[in-house]
Amino acid sequence: MTRFKAALIHLSISIIVIGLFIGIVFFIWYPKPLYSIAHVVEPLKLLVLIDVIVGPALTFIVFSKKKSLKHLRIDISLVVLLQICALSYGIYSIYNGRSSIIVFAEGRFNYLVERYAHEEQLKSKELKTSFFSKPKLAYIPQLKTDIYESYADMLPLTDFSIIESSSLSVESMMNKFKSKSSDIQAFVKKYPEDELFFITLDRDMAINYVVFSKTRNQIIDELKF
Repeated sequence: MTRFKAALIHLSISIIVIGLFIGIVFFIWYPKPLYSIAHVVEPLKLLVLIDVIVGPALTFIVFSKKKSLKHLRIDISLVVLLQICALSYGIYSIYNGRSSIIVFAEGRFNYLVERYAHEEQLKSKELKTSFFSKPKLAYIPQLKTDIYESYADMLPLTDFSIIESSSLSVESMMNKFKSKSSDIQAFVKKYPEDELFFITLDRDMAINYVVFSKTRNQIIDELKF
């Protein structure tokens, strides 16, 4: 086997593994528009750089027919170990930055970061999450303390009329943000079958306006400023 073929095999395996992980990130942990709100793309780029480019490149460098099979196995094993460590750290960091529960309280959605979560305090089985769970919507009838200390008070958000009084219609948003009128109209054209309104989402004190579909009862997009 040539070093080029070895690197190509390594690259193919790396692309498959990273591809599966990216699928989990964008379709399960951070469905649109959460990947943008959480700024997960940049750390993901770094992970792809290490695992898809650096790993196979190191294999190309260390692979040599002149080396004994024992030394070659050691070198390749070290490269793979480096990749596994980088991937494990990336998975850990990206998973802990996700929000398994987005909770409505005090007139806005709140993005609760997994690393600070207290999900063991949840009383509702419907809000229990797993490694492969998409974010769930919850609400707190009356917030009495810090939101991260209020998991026991969270209830599944099933009555979406609760959030309508705190939302803004398309027309209201256009009046409030006249400079964004064209962007807001673009959402109407992009989602012609959906009844849309806008509501704020708080992530680490950063306020975002998300597009909520009353038709689907879910967050579907984000108005960027």
